Amino acid sequence: MSKHLIEQQLQQRILIIDGAMGTMIQNADLSPEDFGGEEYDGCNEYLNIVKPDVIEHVHREYLAAGADIICTNTFGGTPVVLNEYDLGAQAHDINFRAAQLAKICADEFSTSDCPRFVAGAIGPTTKTLSVTGGITFDELTNDFYVQAKALVEGGVDVILLETSQDMLNVKAATIGIQQAFTELKIELPIMISGTIEPMGTTLAGQSIEAFYISIEHIKPLSVGLNCATGPEFMTDHIRSLSELSDGYVSCYPNAGLPDEEGHYHESPESLSKKLRGFAEKGWLNVVGGCCGTTPAHIRAVREAVKDLSPRKPVEAGHGHVVSGIEPLQYDETMRPLFIGERTNVIGSRKFKRLIVDEKFEEASEIARAQVKGGAHVIDICLANPDRDELEDMTNFMKEVVKKVKVPLVIDSTDEKVIEVALKYSQGKTIINSINLEDGEERFEAVMPLVKKYGAAVVVGTIDEIGMAVTRQRKLEIAERSYDLLVNKWGLAPEDIIFDPLVFPVGTGDQQYIGSAVETIEGIRLIKEKLPRALTILGVSNVSFGLPPVGREVLNAVY
Repeated sequence: MSKHLIEQQLQQRILIIDGAMGTMIQNADLSPEDFGGEEYDGCNEYLNIVKPDVIEHVHREYLAAGADIICTNTFGGTPVVLNEYDLGAQAHDINFRAAQLAKICADEFSTSDCPRFVAGAIGPTTKTLSVTGGITFDELTNDFYVQAKALVEGGVDVILLETSQDMLNVKAATIGIQQAFTELKIELPIMISGTIEPMGTTLAGQSIEAFYISIEHIKPLSVGLNCATGPEFMTDHIRSLSELSDGYVSCYPNAGLPDEEGHYHESPESLSKKLRGFAEKGWLNVVGGCCGTTPAHIRAVREAVKDLSPRKPVEAGHGHVVSGIEPLQYDETMRPLFIGERTNVIGSRKFKRLIVDEKFEEASEIARAQVKGGAHVIDICLANPDRDELEDMTNFMKEVVKKVKVPLVIDSTDEKVIEVALKYSQGKTIINSINLEDGEERFEAVMPLVKKYGAAVVVGTIDEIGMAVTRQRKLEIAERSYDLLVNKWGLAPEDIIFDPLVFPVGTGDQQYIGSAVETIEGIRLIKEKLPRALTILGVSNVSFGLPPVGREVLNAVY
């Protein structure tokens, strides 16, 4: 089924997603033999192979209750989770079969007025890259690839990443899914559903705004919340998402928080009433239930929202946004934003010495101190010619992401180093930097990473002729870069940050006389011509070579 069809439906009405699979399987009161023997008891995914009739029954119950989207029985279908039952090698068969079962049932209930869709469900796994570790980014990417490929081959309509607790896992998943799409020459919409804990963030610490900003680059069909809590706890987060998302918004909570015995207490009536409240406010496009919900809950939810209009996605395009664990949503009142540059081996002797001594945790304390001192973002540069930059970046990133919540600037000319840093950052980083010094070579090396992981980029006003000194040259290079990034690479203008370069004015070099003024005027021209892009400047460069007191005065004036 095409993305087109599910989007058509989403524009017309609020779609209903099914309820809990686990609750229904528990209610079926299965014996260890039903699971294929003692050693597989409790592996719900294995039922796709050994007891397909149980799974088909669950799907049909939810379809009969009015679900428009049913989820495959594959929440724990990655090899790493299935290996807990020594079933990892069967991951492809288990997921493929699950997709087929759901598809058969959905087709039985589909009509031209009310088509039914199958979502290939992918859970968060039992590992979190940011919290527990125990697996690498690349291993996890491959696990998600194996699962996604089988689900697509089995015939699902959309891929659903649900109960997402750690944005690094989500990024690994989107890369694995993309790999499957490329290989199979098929592109399906992706729905992403996060889980916000009662303390108000994901398990790995992100707010819902930071979560959304970090994943926006893959242009998901929907972003939403499921599991963790009942609907009340979700209110503020769903409202925020509804205001921010230029895609659709989903919400399928648990039937409240479970008690000590694991029982859920939201009745179909109480749950559907609360969800109707969200829909009345215009926040929802997809709604249903998670743990503890049953076909009775889904029937009640469908009834509750059937006469309400779906949320209209926000018009595409917002200001400059980046994120770490916390979001940074830039607006004019915040000018200027400060970049902490002490975690740079070129700019700080103290930091360089700590890295040389391999005191990575102490070095990351410098980043924390800079945030305390007012830095909005932290610049990280480990390019010491006497050391292995890739290894230093790996070791430093492992520590710094535990210490600071603000967005990071990854400052390197080596795309391998940039990529390794991106594998440790949950958020949407800034990559510093690219330019046209070697023609489009740097763009071609770095832009695929921007598309893959999500990032903003700093672009220097340098081209094949050299660094731009005059205002006119600065503008020309900025316009050419902008054209390539926006029209060739599809980057949002808000994700471009121009560095118009300022040169030291105290060198006595003829060509730099007046260059400080040229930079100021260059910035003015760039802002006039390309208003959606931002500008950045290493202000203190203007005073290199002057006595300390003179530097302080000139920097302050500049």
